[in-house]
Parts: sequence; structure tokens; C-alpha cells
Amino acid sequence: MRVFITGGTGFVGQNILRAIRSQGHKITAFVRAGSEEKLPFLEDIDVAYGDVTEPDSLTGAIKGADAVVHLVGIIRERPSSNITFEKLHFEATQNVVKAAVDAGVKRFIFMSANGAAHNGVSAYQTTKWRAEEEVRNSGVAWTIFRPSVIFGDPGGLMEFTSEMAGVIGRAPVTPVFGDGLYKLDPVFVKDVAECFAGSLNNPEAIGKVFHLGGGNPVTFHEIIQIIGKALGARKTKTINIPFWIAKPATRLLGRFSFFPVTSDQLAMLCQGNVCPELKYREVFDIKPKPFIYQNLGYLKKKGSR
Repeated sequence: MRVFITGGTGFVGQNILRAIRSQGHKITAFVRAGSEEKLPFLEDIDVAYGDVTEPDSLTGAIKGADAVVHLVGIIRERPSSNITFEKLHFEATQNVVKAAVDAGVKRFIFMSANGAAHNGVSAYQTTKWRAEEEVRNSGVAWTIFRPSVIFGDPGGLMEFTSEMAGVIGRAPVTPVFGDGLYKLDPVFVKDVAECFAGSLNNPEAIGKVFHLGGGNPVTFHEIIQIIGKALGARKTKTINIPFWIAKPATRLLGRFSFFPVTSDQLAMLCQGNVCPELKYREVFDIKPKPFIYQNLGYLKKKGSR
């Protein structure tokens, strides 16, 4: 199978590329010129250059593909650079779907996010939902994955435990928004990658939305302690910042890159990030790797503390 993949240079994308290659599929990685060096490997791979926000660049690149794996997404907007959820989530997906349909692609796998909804609490969630609708209404055999937060060795790229470890390792006290009792369901990156690769030839995956979580939800407070323990701390000191203080601060400062959280991210954090179902475990025969400090050795190895 010839697989056309977008977003293969990122933390999750690199792992998905490896998983797809391990199954013997042929790969075309769609990247912006100069970004090919960020791919995890270049042997046995065709590189096509373009931009998902430029429809014309997709037309020739996608020709001959049997399947599309669309991973492009952002977690923070930069409107001054024209990097927005509307453009990178919705419009980009619209472009890739149209190019896939025009090229006669038979299979479409899409990376969405847990919490995606038409009435979501953030633009991140609502644009992911609208992108899903483009995929669902494409007429192509589709599969949508909605992961919770994803952990694993980032290899120098952005990953949530590494980002938090940087804060925990530097600050004498770690700030926690609200009561810290909202829960997340971290899922291991290689488990996510196996789902994507495994869905390509699995008829049980067609026309399905799968939520990807580790199956052991933990509170934000617990996550901080788990990461701290992975860094070698017996206990990490925390301080709670009430939402009534945090919300106006993020509205005022969240648009600046130096500020650690945006209003969108704060709204989603308050909501929690627990998956409503985990049917992927049976469909793809995966036993999730648990989110425990013993599985975060890459944090200590990289000297985050």
C-alpha cells in the first residue's frame, strides 16, 4: 500500500512513520521544503514538497496514494504568523480531503483529539470537530483517532511530560491551576502509532472514531508527582492558582509565547481529558503502556532535573 502522510516530522508523526514502515507499506512524506531533515528516516521513503494550506501543492504529490494519514495540527495559535486553528485544523484538512478524493484515494486516517466537539470549550476542539466532519463526509473509507495527551521519548521535540519536567526541574514550586483534581488519560506514543498503522488494512476500523487513552486516568496533581518521581524527586512541591486569577491572566498574556498557557488550553485543562471509551484496545490488540514513573526514564536520561 502506498501511504501519503502529512505531519510526519513531529513527535507523534515520526513514531507513526516508523510503525507504518515496519508493516512494509510504501511511504510518501509530504513536507515543507527544508523540513525533510526532521523525518526519522529517509531510506525507503519518497519525499514530496508542499504545504497543506496550499491546495495546488497537494495535487501532484498525492497522486498514486492508496491511503492518506493526515496528522497536521497545532496546540497553540500564532496569528501574527498566520498560524491559526482555523487554517491548520479545518482549512488544511479540507484541502487534504479534497486532494485525496480527486486522486481516488481509498482510505483516510485522521488525527483528531479527545474532546473534539461542535460545541467544544475551545477553538482547538471546535476546529478539530469541523475537520472531522470533512473527513466523515468525504465518501472515502475513513478512521478518526482522538487521543488524550500523548507521552513518550520526544527525541528533542515537543512532548507534554518533557515540557512539564522543564518547569518542575527549574522551579522550587510547581504551579497548579485550580484544584488540580481534573483528570487526564495519558497514552503512550508507540501505542498511538500502532493504532494508526494497524488501521490501514483493518476493516473493523472503517467508519469508526476511536478514543486513545492509557486506561488509567490520573489527576493533574498526580501527573506532577509522577513526573517529579521520574526526575528523582521524592515529592514535588506545588502551589494552587485559583481559576479566578488564572483566567484573566491567560486572557491578557496567553497570546505571548513566553506565557506557558493560553485561554484555550486553560479551558480544556479545567474540563479534563478522559476518554469516554477505549475500544481500540480490542480492535488493534493493544495493551496500553501505563503512565507510571518507571516508564518516563527518558526524562532523567535527558537531564531534565
